[in-house]
Amino acid sequence: MNEDAEKGGVARRIQMRRADKSLAGAKVDGARHRKGYAEAVIAQLRDGGRIICVSDNKAFIDLLRGLIRDELRMPATCLFTTTAADMLVRLARQAREAGESPLFLVERELRGRDLSFAVRLLKNGFPELKVLMLAEEGERSRPAQMQESGVDGCILRPVDGPGLLERLALTLRPQNEVERSLEWARSLLAQGENLRALQVCMQVLEQKNNSAAVLLLMGDIFRAMEEFDKAADAYAKAAGASPMFLEPLRRLAVLHAEKGDAARELECLERLDGLSPLDVERKLRMGELSLRLNQTDKARKVLGDAVRLSSRQAKEGTASVASRVSDLYADSDPETAAAYLRRALDSRKEFWGQEDLAAFNRLGLLLRRAGRWRDAVEEYRKALAIAPNDGGLHYNLGMAWLDGKENEQARAASLKALALDPELPRSSARVAVNLATVFFATNDRMHALPLLRTALELAPDNKEAQDLLARAEAEGR
Repeated sequence: MNEDAEKGGVARRIQMRRADKSLAGAKVDGARHRKGYAEAVIAQLRDGGRIICVSDNKAFIDLLRGLIRDELRMPATCLFTTTAADMLVRLARQAREAGESPLFLVERELRGRDLSFAVRLLKNGFPELKVLMLAEEGERSRPAQMQESGVDGCILRPVDGPGLLERLALTLRPQNEVERSLEWARSLLAQGENLRALQVCMQVLEQKNNSAAVLLLMGDIFRAMEEFDKAADAYAKAAGASPMFLEPLRRLAVLHAEKGDAARELECLERLDGLSPLDVERKLRMGELSLRLNQTDKARKVLGDAVRLSSRQAKEGTASVASRVSDLYADSDPETAAAYLRRALDSRKEFWGQEDLAAFNRLGLLLRRAGRWRDAVEEYRKALAIAPNDGGLHYNLGMAWLDGKENEQARAASLKALALDPELPRSSARVAVNLATVFFATNDRMHALPLLRTALELAPDNKEAQDLLARAEAEGR
């Protein structure tokens, strides 16, 4: 062995000993760097920069609301949530007029509708806004589409509180010294400077103890150095540091695959599938490994799940495209828009659920605009089979009956809507007036008059409500 090689071997052994100490000293305590992330988000919220979340994912909204309330100790008014994607541009315009800079969190797909195009329009009109797209872990195969939307980043679920806080903070502020150091370490790794990259990571780990990102990168460095046991240890610690951060488990599974350890690879994949069950390729690999390990019952189940999931994703993809085409025709050709929206719904018929109600409502409105009130009634009935106690659906059914001058049917549907949702008239003056119109059509002044007063309370200048009320009072004399 020549002198240079001997020095290199000594340097490597020294770095390995130091790395062992760094890994051993990594504690399950992210309080220090979480504080910095919290301060960045709090500063945003204190400066009038609300978080606007366009989502119907209750679990995620609850996580976000809890983060703002419990960890950041900020008022609930800092968060605005809506499922109305059509409000995106209006909200951005209102924020600009008020001098605010909100952070938008927008679902990539909401109730069967792909919002990538809507986000692109938002970013084109308001380039100063920060926008994060929300998606499921199984959608990580679509980064190019998300990138084309102009978003500032993506939050893949599942995600835990610390992971969500870190993602928000890094979107709102420029990279600090720690993030720049990590970028430098990645650059060194790419150049094959493994020992130098490891040294940078150990220095960062002293500042960000138990950082999942640092431990993950250390695992990559050890893997490049063929120190597979140390790589596995680093990946495992990264997974423990942030249980909802899936990348360490993915890398650990790949590492076990490279070592030919089918049982441990399958264990990692099963943990991943428990956290995020929407990855078809992962399920196929789990089935392959189960067969290799003679676990035939497990293989049969997971491979069957893979086929069903693949079928569902294909149908949902068709539904998403058809829904977007429907949106393009909505203003100019409601008949064609309705045809595409029906196609979107029919393509996922076997999976209909609560998330499809908005699409049924849109289809009913398009059909009514096209003068096809009977078809609208049929679509609302399909939706009511899914959600029989939805007051809004009964209201829309009543409006369709009213279009066809089936006034008694309209009255029955409107009474059902009010019984299920007594606050429905207060949602807008338009809704209150429409309900009053139904009751006037059936000579039911007892229900009509309070609705008109509600409409005028919400919109004192509403001419239609004023005229109807004057007519009712004249007829009552």
